[in-house]
Amino acid sequence: MEDSFTKKLSEFDGFTNKKQVSVLYLVIIYSGGKIMSKYVVSSSLRNIGYQVGTQAGVHRFLIDEPVNLRGTDAGPNPVQYLLGAVNGCLAITAESVAKRQKLTLDKFDVRSVGNIARFEDGSSAVDHIKVTITFKADIEGQAKEDFLAETLKKCTVHKTLAPGVKFEFDFIQED
Repeated sequence: MEDSFTKKLSEFDGFTNKKQVSVLYLVIIYSGGKIMSKYVVSSSLRNIGYQVGTQAGVHRFLIDEPVNLRGTDAGPNPVQYLLGAVNGCLAITAESVAKRQKLTLDKFDVRSVGNIARFEDGSSAVDHIKVTITFKADIEGQAKEDFLAETLKKCTVHKTLAPGVKFEFDFIQED
């Protein structure tokens, strides 16, 4: 038996006759000795509330708004995906940094709370993200500071958003 998420995704089979927003693929470009990644994600507005069918590589997912905002609540809203991208990128980067620094990372949980500023013209923007990172690793002192600083520095999503969004971090180290 299909769950409701799988059912909703199966309704959106490709992007034929849909309002195509962009094209999907991942290309690795070699430029000036640097490896650059290019991600293109394809999204189509569906004719059901505010549902947007999105595909990234072989992965399909729905973006929506809650019912009180005239959506169908069939998936997270765009801001929730943004916060999830922050969390996911921080966790993946932490694992990568831990491996490079030869650290054992037993736990790395990320929770983000985003604040939305609303403007007189009716627009809005995420203006503040509070991130709580709870981790377990056998590191103290300067090694811990270096690990956390390197994780923030190397996190692509954080680095992209930081110039325009105020970030606040709480780090909780478990024994």
